[in-house]
Amino acid sequence: MKIRVFLGVLLCILCTSSAYKYQDESIEFVCHKTHKATNTCHFNFIISGAKYRHVDIGCKFTKKKDELIKKVKEGSLALAKDWKIDCPEAKEKKESEF
Repeated sequence: MKIRVFLGVLLCILCTSSAYKYQDESIEFVCHKTHKATNTCHFNFIISGAKYRHVDIGCKFTKKKDELIKKVKEGSLALAKDWKIDCPEAKEKKESEF
């Protein structure tokens, strides 16, 4: 019985201490889109060249982007690989011919 308790506590300590932190890597907030039908916001990041996303149900972080980026750097925010909703690319200004 004591071994089970010890292994359970050890497993909990390993799981909580293994959260990945992005402090040393370059984190770039790219964009966010709101999906009003499902009341979700999709935040897109690029971390060391790889695409990551965070889906916020209820759009709590829409006006708190600094707090969102801080949580990403701490490693306390769940991120998924790849973007689900692509960000619009910057449109080039077309010169009109007269």
